[in-house]
Amino acid sequence: MFAAYCLKAVIFIILKIIWVAFIPLNIIRLFYKRKICPPVTNDILLLPATILAEKIRNRELSSETVVRSYIERISEVNPLLNAVIEDRFEQALEEAKDVEHTLNSFSSVKELKKKYPLLGVPFTVKGSLAVRGLDHSCGVKMKQKEALNNAATVQKLIDAGAIPLLVSNTPEFCLNWETTNKLIGTTNNPYDTRKTVGGSSGGEGALMSAAASVIGIGSDVAGSLRIPMHYCGVWGHKPSPKIISIEGHYPSCPEEEWPEFFHVGPISRYASDLSEVFELLVEPNMKSKLKQPGDLRKLKVYYLKEIKNCIVYSANEDTKRAVEKVVNYFNNYTVNSMAKEVNGDLFKFSSEYSYIRLLLMNNVDNLFKGKGEGAHMELLRFFCCQSQSVFTSIAYGLLRWWLWALPEFYKQKTFNDLESLKTQILEFLDDESVLIIPTFSKEAGFHGDVYKRLFDYGYCGIFNALGLPSTDCPVMQTAEGMPIGIQVVGAPYCDRLCLAVAREIEKAFGGWKPPTLSVNGQHKH
Repeated sequence: MFAAYCLKAVIFIILKIIWVAFIPLNIIRLFYKRKICPPVTNDILLLPATILAEKIRNRELSSETVVRSYIERISEVNPLLNAVIEDRFEQALEEAKDVEHTLNSFSSVKELKKKYPLLGVPFTVKGSLAVRGLDHSCGVKMKQKEALNNAATVQKLIDAGAIPLLVSNTPEFCLNWETTNKLIGTTNNPYDTRKTVGGSSGGEGALMSAAASVIGIGSDVAGSLRIPMHYCGVWGHKPSPKIISIEGHYPSCPEEEWPEFFHVGPISRYASDLSEVFELLVEPNMKSKLKQPGDLRKLKVYYLKEIKNCIVYSANEDTKRAVEKVVNYFNNYTVNSMAKEVNGDLFKFSSEYSYIRLLLMNNVDNLFKGKGEGAHMELLRFFCCQSQSVFTSIAYGLLRWWLWALPEFYKQKTFNDLESLKTQILEFLDDESVLIIPTFSKEAGFHGDVYKRLFDYGYCGIFNALGLPSTDCPVMQTAEGMPIGIQVVGAPYCDRLCLAVAREIEKAFGGWKPPTLSVNGQHKH
């Protein structure tokens, strides 16, 4: 516990400094005007990826028409969002034209579907994953480079017939809860451009919710895939460890334990597509480990409305209401006993454990070598406006340096506490049950406000540290039209159960809703 308390004290001081530093910004942004993405006028953009693939196979739509529709939508919304690092639109259109040759080479639609289940469907990729010929610097201005090969997950979707369109924005080294860097700048939320998309898969979240993408791939080390999807009202799944390849991701880490809590996973606008993309991304030798979901009518539901910790903000009323709505739905849906609230003390130190687990990992690509040496000098350059990096990348090095100065005993105690926590959770979380918990303490806030809530990311990060699958599911919107989501957490390798519950949540609550204006609580396009 000592390491957790020490980290808490250090970040508590940082939070107080941030509060003071943001006073001028809070005043200035009172004069900013809310903007949202323009409405969707092309019905093709409203079709799930599986439906698009079916229509392309049946020649009801051409891949070229679909790809061109998405290119036009991206061109329309990106000036507002700033979500694209680099595109490959010309190549994508050529590949879409080639789909006609593939269609002609199969006599059976059934065989075509089996070989190319996503034939002709466009997809987008987080900028930390390699797409051949496109920028692969993960938002790091001083390390710009071109990908020579596709990441393993990107190649899997290409092999399934899908067509990559672009790489989307991500913070430097994926080390930020705000998608911003010195390469292309800050990505804005489609529902309110004054607000954040979160990080680090923020570019994907923005494009997805603006109907500028239908499926994509992101990565997650402490909520990096789920929190942006929560802020943007779409779907994202953090898988169980090692079932989806992380090859081709930058930053990377050679340590054997890295794949235990760093994951690559699917993102989509529709829950049915999330399941489809997930199955395509899973490594063939890991499919046997995945457990099949049983009858959802027999599902056991556990829930927690908020994490109570003196430096974790209380979940707001909308967030707690989203959990209640899902719990009440399954209380009426299932034949088992009513949902049970778990002991909140179980997750009391989840934020601290999440941070410590990541910061103590050796050899993760970042600005600094070793254990954060050089971070102090880079911080000085930053304050003198001489650094080419952003503050969060420097802060990562500083916190690493501080944590590694602690005695070995305290670090080992944290690892032991995590194992004990996992044991306690798995006493109630089994192959036929899920945990419903907030993805974050509130909806997307204004740009920069995420730095005031650094510990609230424990809602997601703890499940990376514990190796449990988790799916972010959009449930409702606030009176201002901002999305609110929840997580469905499962036991190890119960990913398909999480995804099945997500599909049921989509049926019950409608899933993704286009960005809207709100007047007196009434949402209007």
